[in-house]
Amino acid sequence: MESPFTHNSIATGNDFLSRKKDVSHLVSIIADGRHAVIYEPPRTGKRSLIQMALSQYSGNPGYHVTTFSLLNTVDAEDFLHRLEEILAMPVSPRPIAVIEEFQNIMRLDGWEKLMHTMEKEWQRPDGPLFIISGSGVNAMKHIFEEKKFFYRLYERITLSPIDERLISDHIIKTFLRVGRVVEPAQAEFIYNLCDGHPWYIWQIANSCFNLTKGYLSNSLLSEAVDSLLYTHAIRFQEITDGLSRYQVYLLRAIFDGVTKISSTEVINRYRLNSSANVHRLKEALTKKEVVVFDTMDSPRIIDPLFRVWLDRFYFKTEKTYNGLSI
Repeated sequence: MESPFTHNSIATGNDFLSRKKDVSHLVSIIADGRHAVIYEPPRTGKRSLIQMALSQYSGNPGYHVTTFSLLNTVDAEDFLHRLEEILAMPVSPRPIAVIEEFQNIMRLDGWEKLMHTMEKEWQRPDGPLFIISGSGVNAMKHIFEEKKFFYRLYERITLSPIDERLISDHIIKTFLRVGRVVEPAQAEFIYNLCDGHPWYIWQIANSCFNLTKGYLSNSLLSEAVDSLLYTHAIRFQEITDGLSRYQVYLLRAIFDGVTKISSTEVINRYRLNSSANVHRLKEALTKKEVVVFDTMDSPRIIDPLFRVWLDRFYFKTEKTYNGLSI
């Protein structure tokens, strides 16, 4: 039987859980003729959100949607060509241009000049509407928060957390529809382990569904987690292999929940040498999109499954969640 937990496509219809307010927010931005910017970690639902919002404009003769990604844009000329195609579109129906993986623009020669070119176009009252998304959180923060490009020309959409009860109920009901049983504590465990990350949640739920004939046992749930960790292990090892010794020291401090990483006590305990060195290490880990710092300068590891992998295989602390060892 094909698993009902799809994790390799955009969530639509009943598979789109929660975030109704986020959709309404984006719809209102478009209706008001404003630009939108979304930057969140990979596979957290950016495309699903955008598609759900734009679906309310499908068939609307007043808008024309075009999408392209900077994932495979390798030079400024290629980007300008795509941009010019958008700008050359008739003002009616009004173009809505969705640009994905926007942080990759920083790889192009003269990218800051390209930003100034776009800024001028964004100020046109009758120009295209832009929806910009990116999965490089720190790179996008650099563009929009530190460099302040497009200042006051856009509204940012922040993805709301998907409610744990909605996730758990969906998993439980989906199992029950085919006579299989997952306990509420097990569904909650999956959610907490993945820190609400939908892509990882559905991958574990998919494995559990395929492994279970009746009741989901904790051993089968652990097997599903092991399978997911094995699938992503090479990617995670590449991350740690690319870190210097001192970067690993800082990563361990962040992993341990340290927030004041520049304090003398933390510098000494984690052998970070000096506050100046901590500053350089912070820049390195953020540039590699390993950690992110909030407005209070408190760090967190971006990828929740990478944190689990660090827990199990790298730092080997063997934590327990809801009575289940990871």
